[in-house]
Amino acid sequence: MAGGAQRAALSARPDQLAAAVCAYAGGRAAPTDSGGLDQARQLGLTSRQAANAKTIVDMAAELGLPERAAVIGVATALQESELDESVVGDHGRAFGLMQQHPEYGWGSREQVTDPRYAARAFFSRLAKVEGWAGKPLTVVAQAVQRSAHPDAYAKHEARAGQIVTALTTSTTGPRDDVPKSGDDHADLRNSIEAAAALGMPLEVLVDEVAANLGGSDADRERAKEIVTSVARDLCDELSAADLAGPDLASVSARGLEVVRAALAMRGIPYSWGGGGPNGPSYGIGRGARTKGFDCSGLTEYAWAKAGVRIGTTTYEQWRAGARVPRSQVQPGDLLFYETDSSIPGPDHVGIAIDATRMVHAPFTGSTVRIDTWAGVPSRERQFAGAVRPS
Repeated sequence: MAGGAQRAALSARPDQLAAAVCAYAGGRAAPTDSGGLDQARQLGLTSRQAANAKTIVDMAAELGLPERAAVIGVATALQESELDESVVGDHGRAFGLMQQHPEYGWGSREQVTDPRYAARAFFSRLAKVEGWAGKPLTVVAQAVQRSAHPDAYAKHEARAGQIVTALTTSTTGPRDDVPKSGDDHADLRNSIEAAAALGMPLEVLVDEVAANLGGSDADRERAKEIVTSVARDLCDELSAADLAGPDLASVSARGLEVVRAALAMRGIPYSWGGGGPNGPSYGIGRGARTKGFDCSGLTEYAWAKAGVRIGTTTYEQWRAGARVPRSQVQPGDLLFYETDSSIPGPDHVGIAIDATRMVHAPFTGSTVRIDTWAGVPSRERQFAGAVRPS
């Protein structure tokens, strides 16, 4: 009981909880991949370009593609956008890292300007090019992009190779066996947050994970890497949701609990029809093979963690509480969007982190993530309102 009270007290102060978790990760300073990013920046990339290059490299690995695919992807992005996802080209018709055209079936503008989505879409088409692995880079890139300058990709091949090498040989990056999603990942994150709130030493967590791995000295070293890697992710998320400030007294503890529950699911895949009060699950239709959340599955899960049932669908959740003026939105409030005018009622929902950011499950091919909800033109046009469940 004393431990529970201590955890509850610290959980009510997200700034202190973030500090406690970040202590397990060695502080907030460096992400796990900083070595590779530093090497990439030494090749003449800005921090933003290096981060986008890493997104491409990581997506290739996530899809099980060889390093050659990552080189082709990075070279293509260097030619198309100089690794800048904000670039708009072809007279306002092409967008993002790969300059993908919504009119040609690549996805919406919002989707193709998301680096992870753009990389996944690129590799999905690359994998369908017959014999791509044995063909010249410029031939493969052109088969995917169908550019007006088909020979331009070749000049970026050497530099792309150096960038990919820098981003895949970093010794400070996360190991392949670090859990990134699913039940094991969520359990470990919850354990880290609970341990930090209770003031438990890092070694206690490491010993527990090491025992599950086998208990040897090598297992203990691997366990320490796993715990600190996941703690870094959690540190970043809690820091992003650091809501301390003059309005903190007016923020409900329930709202903060909802935000923390949703942020703990960052990185879990989007799954159409997936998710509910018990966490991620396999969806239906195009989500049948993916364990994760759709937008309302995530919001239902987060509010269930706070002890409130809000219904399963976006339409049910729209009626689950009181309407809130956007100027009074608080952490945990539900933000609704009308993305398909042919269907009455809002069809997308996210959870407010603060006055400008939300956590949500956007679309197939994406993951649970943080996005800006205020001041983004496309979202402003689609914004239907905010609801505070009761």
